[in-house]
Amino acid sequence: MMAWFLRKKRRLKAKLPWRSKKKDSSPSGNWQPEDDDEEGRIVFFGGSKYTFDLDDLLAASAEILGRGAYGSTYRVAVDDTATVVVKRLEGVVVGRREFEQTMEIVGRIRHENVAELKAYYYTKNDKLAVYSYYSKGNLFEMLHGENRVSLDWESRLRIVIGAAKGLAVIHEADGMKLVHGNIKSSNIFIDSRGNGCICDLGLTSTTRSLPQTTIRSSGYHAPEVTDTRKCTQFSDVYSFGVVLLELLTGKSPASPREENMDLGSWIRSVVSKEWTGEVFDVELMKQIGNIEEEMVEMLQIGLACVALKPQDRPHAAEVVKMLRDILTIA
Repeated sequence: MMAWFLRKKRRLKAKLPWRSKKKDSSPSGNWQPEDDDEEGRIVFFGGSKYTFDLDDLLAASAEILGRGAYGSTYRVAVDDTATVVVKRLEGVVVGRREFEQTMEIVGRIRHENVAELKAYYYTKNDKLAVYSYYSKGNLFEMLHGENRVSLDWESRLRIVIGAAKGLAVIHEADGMKLVHGNIKSSNIFIDSRGNGCICDLGLTSTTRSLPQTTIRSSGYHAPEVTDTRKCTQFSDVYSFGVVLLELLTGKSPASPREENMDLGSWIRSVVSKEWTGEVFDVELMKQIGNIEEEMVEMLQIGLACVALKPQDRPHAAEVVKMLRDILTIA
């Protein structure tokens, strides 16, 4: 995929005129990049299909969506032509060359179940990543948010099969060496057709590791992970397995439960007592139709993904096949 480069037309010494509907963490309430003597450039992927440039991006109205481990996230409306997500990255610990190499790998991925990296920007003091925007939000918001959505079984299957396909595509990229490193329900967004899409690819390997307390308390990271920059494809599968269990139970992996068990251990404990039906989301149990066999099948897939030994976990492509096979259960 050929990228085209646009040299910025003016230095980022002026205040970025994004007015946030929520208060930003900066003193002015706006994002104001630091003075930077280094010449920056924005790199677009996908040829010349975009109708905006860096000046348009800087001048656009924006709403801050939140602040996470890797920096602040904005929804940016560029005129009437496009709405994108812009992440201002913090804690980048690699140099320009490694950062650009990672972005180039991610930028070449074009798949309906992987959020498109549209562009990136790099200077010494400021790094931006521009991704596709999904108006339907993410899976975490649907399951646990203030405006949670009642998801039927068919919708949940569509979301996880799409997300699994996206993860398999990621793992096949860069000579089958690419790792996401931060799979969780808040990084699975829903497209206009209700399919799951993996987002935030390319951030974990370029930024500092999450604190140990965050790694352990999130509930998504595999037990062998002590440094998020050293995640593996098998630890990605573990994280995806947690998402499957989260979707089945309706419980957040970070929520405290008996004896401080993680979600997988709690489910194993319940299943061992032959109380399998007790683990499923009550919203699913209310659904009319014979779906329990399919739910049990997904439960087994989720438990296989969260096996304690990395080598005992399936590959992402195998997870896709197993999830698709659920649809053939009579």
